[in-house]
Amino acid sequence: MRMIKFSKLLDELLITPSTNQKVVLLTNYFKEVEQSDRGWALSILSGQVNRRGLTSNDLRGLIEEKVPKRLFEYSYDYVGDLAETISLLWPKNDPKKLVIKLTDLMKALVNKSKKKEELLSFLNNTLDRLTTTERFSILKILTGGMRVGVSNGLLKKSLSKIGCRNLDDIDENWYAFTPPYFDLFSWLNGGSLPTGIKKEELFHSFMLANNFNEKNFSELSENNYVAEYKWDGIRAQIIYSDKTKIYSRSGDDITESFPELGLKSKKTMILDGELIIKKNNKILSFNHLQKRIGRKVLTKKILQEYPIHLIAYDIIYHDGIDIRRFSFCRRREILEKTIRQIKSDNISISEIIKFTNWGQLREIRNTQMNNHIEGVMIKNKNSLYLKGRSPKGWYKWKRNPYTSDFILIYAQRGHGKRSSFYSDFTFGCWLDNNKSKLVPVGKAYSGFTNEELKKLDRWVRNNTIERFGPVRSLKPGLVVEIAFENINTSSRHKSGLALRFPRFSRIRWDKPIDEVCVLDEVKKLINQS
Repeated sequence: MRMIKFSKLLDELLITPSTNQKVVLLTNYFKEVEQSDRGWALSILSGQVNRRGLTSNDLRGLIEEKVPKRLFEYSYDYVGDLAETISLLWPKNDPKKLVIKLTDLMKALVNKSKKKEELLSFLNNTLDRLTTTERFSILKILTGGMRVGVSNGLLKKSLSKIGCRNLDDIDENWYAFTPPYFDLFSWLNGGSLPTGIKKEELFHSFMLANNFNEKNFSELSENNYVAEYKWDGIRAQIIYSDKTKIYSRSGDDITESFPELGLKSKKTMILDGELIIKKNNKILSFNHLQKRIGRKVLTKKILQEYPIHLIAYDIIYHDGIDIRRFSFCRRREILEKTIRQIKSDNISISEIIKFTNWGQLREIRNTQMNNHIEGVMIKNKNSLYLKGRSPKGWYKWKRNPYTSDFILIYAQRGHGKRSSFYSDFTFGCWLDNNKSKLVPVGKAYSGFTNEELKKLDRWVRNNTIERFGPVRSLKPGLVVEIAFENINTSSRHKSGLALRFPRFSRIRWDKPIDEVCVLDEVKKLINQS
């Protein structure tokens, strides 16, 4: 099947807002194409392609050999997406189009024996003989960020419609397979799991929490629930057997990044908890944790300065037995016993908050929080460990976000559907009470409506001071209220601050910029406890 089939699929997914229709598009594609092509398509759509080391500058070099550099820069500034800009500017040199399979293309792109020069030559010749749509698809594969609105959940739903496996089977065995997923499609049609796979040692879907609000109090009895702190770390699942495997919430294998948590167990044991940095018996900020995330090469200095710790709050396998069907209270008993037996300085158990009524828990949530706690978790004592969000199972009651007014300083074009708009914004505040200099504090690209985005885009175009490729510096003039979950010190930013999950709360079109606070006032929001 020609590459064009996959390219058309990407186009249709991009313009289709309905999730049900996306499933139909995916199902039809997987039914129509041959197994090798659909295996690679699944790898790409699920973000599991190990792209070769071609940089953005490598790709820019290819197009700048074919069109004037200034034309490329103006076009990139307008379009805002590198892959789309190159695919549109690429000259139509060869009237005889190339018929290429997705499989053949991917084999060439991931071929580790090819030198970069050979890969660039292959890419140049291939792009010469493809359609604009096909060129765009290849370049997006290389640059990443498909942004076509396809999650693993949608992919699993579509796969459940092309074979004899139901959605639960697919979800349970998803991590038994690896790209390019040829064996997955064989299994979907009744084949066996890959040899050597132990299902109990695979990643298991997390139980998730429902959002909680105070209206829920009237529906819930305090006697049926327990509460724990919600820590500002990253969710992790640790599988102990003859070796240790650590998975993130999205199912990524992050074992190499956290060697301190390695243990051996004669029988399979799986813990669920939160990864944090804990040093000298003190929990450090999420900003410190970021220095460990994604690292595969860990120096002695990194290990000493940012020691990892797991706060365990559930256990789903114990002594090789699946205990997800046990009640929360029973699992908690087993977890407490297990943590005592492990005797690891890097693993502790989540504290149960003592409260007698909802009003008391509200008071704890509102007054006894520090910057390393996001709120409280409320868990049904009788809840089973079920994948996803279970009604009246777990609730997360996050503290109210911080809000503060800032001034827009820079704007950058977005990606995908937003590539024609300035939608990524850098905001800042006054350095001191003189209010003569602004200092960047953070970036935000969400929280506004489509209509507000259009107004913001017009404002950016009319208030630009300088251009730096796709970025514009802005005349200080527009105040925005930013909401964020947490704030900590950071040596990586000029302001010395790092905000967690910043997003627009309101656009203050009428507020004067001299009413925006100074940096020291923002720093007072930091709670070092």
